Amino acid sequence: MLISSEFFGDPSAQTPVGSSARELVSSSEGGYSEIWKFDRGGRFRVIKCLKPEFRGNPLYERLLQKEFEIGYSLDHEGICEYYSLKKDTELGNCIEMEWVDGRTLEQFLSEGKHDRSVYDKIVGEICAALSYMHAKQVLHRDLKPSNILVTYNGNNVKIIDFGLSDADSSSVLKTPAGTAVFAAPEVRSGGKASVRSDLYSLGMVMSLFPVRKYSPIVRRLCSQKPEGRYSSVAEVQKALKSDMSVVSGIVFILLIVLMALVPVLEKRLDKVSGPEPAVPAPESVGQVPKSVGGQTDTTAILNEVKDPAVKNPPKPAPKPTPKKSNETHLIDELFRQATELFE
Repeated sequence: MLISSEFFGDPSAQTPVGSSARELVSSSEGGYSEIWKFDRGGRFRVIKCLKPEFRGNPLYERLLQKEFEIGYSLDHEGICEYYSLKKDTELGNCIEMEWVDGRTLEQFLSEGKHDRSVYDKIVGEICAALSYMHAKQVLHRDLKPSNILVTYNGNNVKIIDFGLSDADSSSVLKTPAGTAVFAAPEVRSGGKASVRSDLYSLGMVMSLFPVRKYSPIVRRLCSQKPEGRYSSVAEVQKALKSDMSVVSGIVFILLIVLMALVPVLEKRLDKVSGPEPAVPAPESVGQVPKSVGGQTDTTAILNEVKDPAVKNPPKPAPKPTPKKSNETHLIDELFRQATELFE
């Protein structure tokens, strides 16, 4: 039988392919830029431009150009893709970028508690993107939840907004910048940003995740002094992996302890139940009859035949079931605690 594919709805009711209609997505509060969404040839794109009051201002026009140069140099699945810098008749100079169908990390965390594996995935992808940037000699300098997008489909990370970023190759606009809440102390005081400054911001972002296992890593990342932090993202990634190794090690040790307790528990349970009562074995068929003075005791043979208790000896009493000992309760508690380690 031939089964054909079909539309479940009216395709003509959708927006025509290549529609030039634009939609204002966001306008940064206290910032200098705004984001528009549009359709280019059947594919959504984003354009970032200056707010009307900043258009034509040499400083902000240079900021926009610097952002494009840094963003265009990066090619990573965890970073929003930059396509081109062009002049629009209505919006002025603008950057054309990838459209990400998602929400900010801040919105994602407000949705409620997720599985630990989802948090680990997101943190791991943030670290991977940040490590790539640092390898390209680029500092983000404004890493915060609103600059990290999480896609609706698959919870994939996309880092956005390189408006305050800096690169070793850039010679302009080197002034310290960022968002005060997430910026490192040395940056807030006007000092030079570094890899460890981005790591401080990473620690502030990770502190928002409801995962207790991140606490020691966050404390080190958020050290007030740069030398007290990890020196690279690779060290953070190693610490995240070793966190799981420690948990596995603890569980392994608990299992070893439980295995060692089994023989002890068996002995304890035997003592509680007591020894099994001895039951005389019945005489087997063909056993030599009792004799007195060398003569066969005929009376004893007759008595054995008459007495049914001899042919059917009483069955032994059933072995009492031992009560659950304290050691058994201890095993249950250890298993419960081992299970909690994976939560």
